[in-house]
Amino acid sequence: FFINLTLFADPCSAPLLGAAHSGAPGEVNCAGCHSGSINSGPGEINYQIGAGNGHYTPDEVISIILSMAQVDVNQFGFQTVALRNNTNTNAGLFLLTDTDETRLIEDDHNGSDRIYVGHTVCGADTDTLGEKQWSFDWLAPDTDVGDIDFYLASLATNHNHSTSGDHTYTQVITLSYNEVIIGDLDDNGIVNILDVILIINM
Repeated sequence: FFINLTLFADPCSAPLLGAAHSGAPGEVNCAGCHSGSINSGPGEINYQIGAGNGHYTPDEVISIILSMAQVDVNQFGFQTVALRNNTNTNAGLFLLTDTDETRLIEDDHNGSDRIYVGHTVCGADTDTLGEKQWSFDWLAPDTDVGDIDFYLASLATNHNHSTSGDHTYTQVITLSYNEVIIGDLDDNGIVNILDVILIINM
């Protein structure tokens, strides 16, 4: 006789990934463990940082949404970090808005101050087959620290508990500093304190 045995992948089975997997300088990305060439899969990734204008202002809280889509995929994952462009050190502060889906990850092994956001064990599983979305905030530094690079490594996995058949996607998004001056210029070019905000691109 024959026994028909079907194996189903358990929910909430994503590995609890450690730090330094964002693809930032000196780090690996998901392709370090999973098969496939980077950014060659059929999926779509949208890493939306604020209004998408490529700028930050002092102490600004910026909302971030990461969306992934790939047909028939039931598990996705990611890790991201924000680093000063000139030093590759931590910049700003990530703020979690959904601790069920996302978590902070500290790099306490390499002597680095880098702090990441990544998926939780259950935060990798999809509610709707083929798509996943996470959201969190980022608090900008209180001074001009120059350009800030957001490194992202993300994964669409077939959830077969192996490293085969998966697709890695990476992105780097740079935010530049904007100085905010409150006031308005009179005919002599002097700033008068009003309720007008002038954004000057640095």
